[in-house]
Amino acid sequence: MTIDPSVALACRLLGALIFATAAAGKLRHRRELAGVVANYRLLPEPLAAAAGWAILALEILTALSLASGTRLEAGTALAIALLCVFALAMGINLARGRREIDCGCFQSGLRQRLSVGLVVRNLLVSAALVPLFGVTSLPVGPLQWIDGLGAGLAAYALYRAFDQLLSLRHSSAELQKRFA
Repeated sequence: MTIDPSVALACRLLGALIFATAAAGKLRHRRELAGVVANYRLLPEPLAAAAGWAILALEILTALSLASGTRLEAGTALAIALLCVFALAMGINLARGRREIDCGCFQSGLRQRLSVGLVVRNLLVSAALVPLFGVTSLPVGPLQWIDGLGAGLAAYALYRAFDQLLSLRHSSAELQKRFA
């Protein structure tokens, strides 16, 4: 499958920025990482710390692959797999009625409680990365670089805005409960 190189660049940049900021957040909050993984109650507690570090390592590998284009199909598959596993873990906990735990995305200064919006967000990002499968290296002109970088940055800005809105919605609801 051949897609426009600017679309491929936009998809790569979006994915790379998402996984790089997630990994950076996990590194900043590394003391909380095992607890966040344990809060999902999907693994035995003794495995939570190892799983947290494994997730961090996989996010770094994914960001590097998407940013550089090295082993792009493997990096794309890893990105989609991680996003789907995270969506599944959130979905399981939502089905259990466990909405109050932090998602563990670490991309916002605000705590993000589990929500259907986060599950949908992960699935939409997964879908946005699908065009990267089978990308062949085509010559990329200067205008395609500009288009791809601009579109990727715009998509990432929308992603971050959506995250902030979800975080603010939960914080606002919490404040209303507290002062009502």
